[in-house]
Amino acid sequence: MRRHLAYAAGAAVLALAGCGGDDPTPQVADPTPSASVSASPSASAAVEKEAWEKKTEAGAEAFAKRWVRAFNEMQASGEVGEFENLSTSECETCRNFVEMTDQAYANGGRIESDGWRIRSVAATSLDVPNGHQFALRVRQLPQQIFETAEAEPTSFPGGTVTFLSTVVWQSGGWRMSAWEFPA
Repeated sequence: MRRHLAYAAGAAVLALAGCGGDDPTPQVADPTPSASVSASPSASAAVEKEAWEKKTEAGAEAFAKRWVRAFNEMQASGEVGEFENLSTSECETCRNFVEMTDQAYANGGRIESDGWRIRSVAATSLDVPNGHQFALRVRQLPQQIFETAEAEPTSFPGGTVTFLSTVVWQSGGWRMSAWEFPA
């Protein structure tokens, strides 16, 4: 995007340089190196990683927040693929969320909610091999689950809950391996 803006700005300067006066030959300045132009194609192809894609504690925390966003999207759409990809096969709660969503949408039903909102995130002292654990304080907004298109909804009032989130670095990225209530 930045390169496109630099090109557009450069084109505008060149166009304006040729305007004005009686000289029919456009006046173009000698090209000078630009900081936004990459020296090699491979350097320009490199894309900055999102915070949640980095193998750091801050990346793990950002991933936990991304996982909650994916949960909200799954609940709203019924599409479970991305959420499943962000969870390990060992995450029992993750599997339960997928099953609940699949069941709600299977017969024309749906889930209505404004989702979950993270209020706070704090690292715990638990040593997680190749990962991190966080206490996430989450505001669960009211939710209605319709088992079919015509069914009366089952309603849940919502509330604020603290969960323990364990994320591990697996297959080149963070994955949720546990989502549970603290003991």
